[in-house]
Amino acid sequence: MVAFRFTVNDSFLSVSTHPITVPRSQVNYKTLESAQLDRRSYTIIYPKGERLPGRIYSGEAGYGPYYQLTVHANPGHVPRYLKQSDKLFVLLARISGKNYAILEYRE
Repeated sequence: MVAFRFTVNDSFLSVSTHPITVPRSQVNYKTLESAQLDRRSYTIIYPKGERLPGRIYSGEAGYGPYYQLTVHANPGHVPRYLKQSDKLFVLLARISGKNYAILEYRE
């Protein structure tokens, strides 16, 4: 299980896949990999309980490696109540061989 803080930003709101980058400053990527949370398919659970399919992928940028969680659903199904600067807590967990990303509001 891995957890980190996320603040809703422009790319999350405007890009069709609603990306959430897993911050290296909060998450040890070796822990992510050893917990098998770097595997592709995810179920993303939003604060009000909506469930959407998602994926995690890795890449390399000028600042080094990164992981990013993305939504893979019809844009009309993505909740619209999340607003710019909303503060979320993201929990990545592997349960019975399946990966979940749980998004909850934080204070």
